Amino acid sequence: MASVQSDLAALLSAIDQEIAAELRDEQLQSGISSAAQTAEEIGRHLCFTLAGQHLAVPLSQVLEVGELETVRPLPFLPDWTEGVTNIRGEIVSVTNLAVFFQLAGKSAKKSRTAVILHEGGMKTAAVVDKITGTRLLYRKEGLAVSAAAAVPADFLAGPALFMAENGENGLDLFNSGKLLAALRLQ
Repeated sequence: MASVQSDLAALLSAIDQEIAAELRDEQLQSGISSAAQTAEEIGRHLCFTLAGQHLAVPLSQVLEVGELETVRPLPFLPDWTEGVTNIRGEIVSVTNLAVFFQLAGKSAKKSRTAVILHEGGMKTAAVVDKITGTRLLYRKEGLAVSAAAAVPADFLAGPALFMAENGENGLDLFNSGKLLAALRLQ
């Protein structure tokens, strides 16, 4: 199983390098400023939305994504813990991020879309509004966290950008380690 994961990681890395090279070539041909050329690649991330904010988390901290089929509520838990679910034979807590960050009124819908986050032996199924894909992200001098940030700044690891057909698009990096540490203390 580890061999399959390392093969997949190597394939994704090769694809990322090819895409980055193509984008650099296009930028040079189209005359994009040298400031855009100084962006530092920070790797492939899973991108999602929460209360209208575009966020990303490193793929290395994501076990899987998908729709939650069954969530079993448990008594005497905080409102942001929806309960537990069975993920491939393992019981995992389900954390509603909109409720945890007190954004429930700002979320568009009651979502069943979850990102299984892990770090340091801790796991949670984090409920988000929508998964928007995986992207190769960059950091660049002068980027600022979104002015309309719904998620508290303590849980953000800074701004990033990705190259799209219409140019550079920005988003905020979600600090899943901070979330898991906060959940451990609750």
